[in-house]
Amino acid sequence: MLDLIRTSDNFHQTLALFAFYIIAILIALILHEVAHGLVALWCGDPSAKYAGRLTLNPVKHLDGLGTVCFLLFGFGWAIPVPINPDNFKNRRAGCVWVSLAGIITNLLVAFIASFFYVLLADKSVWQYLFIYIMLFNIVFATFNLLPIAPLDGFNLVASLAPNSGYVRFMRKNHIFAIIILMIIIYFTNILEFMQTWVCGLFLDFWHLFL
Repeated sequence: MLDLIRTSDNFHQTLALFAFYIIAILIALILHEVAHGLVALWCGDPSAKYAGRLTLNPVKHLDGLGTVCFLLFGFGWAIPVPINPDNFKNRRAGCVWVSLAGIITNLLVAFIASFFYVLLADKSVWQYLFIYIMLFNIVFATFNLLPIAPLDGFNLVASLAPNSGYVRFMRKNHIFAIIILMIIIYFTNILEFMQTWVCGLFLDFWHLFL
């Protein structure tokens, strides 16, 4: 995703592309975390609200290392929103919906951004803002779909099957979970395949109408 910035030979265009890149990262990270907090509140847990996390202020959400990783490698993380499942009106349903909230939000934002990208393609520099927003939200959604602790995909599995051997193993072997995650990121094409498929699906949909 940094290729456009690296290959640009126009200073002002490079500056604009880098600004778009940062804006897209912030949108993906912040809306993901706010979605978790809002859904948790709707399910009965006000922890995120009391922690001041139901805000679009990036200072409240950004993790230094996670943001640097996003800038350098195209994936990263924010400070997790505090969640207390004991406050949920329905614990299992609350855990499921909170786990899905960030992923669904990222996919919805990516879908909307893909519309504006197709609409503006080859017409305006703003097309690059929307392609970055689409791509980063798809990256964040697919990354969090992985059923590996501590990602949302794992929390979803743990919500549906809390006593399964897989869930117990992952909770007791955090280092092993991180190793698996690194192998998937650096030595397989799983995430790239998922991201390419979702991106193509969204763009093909809008190309039917525009």
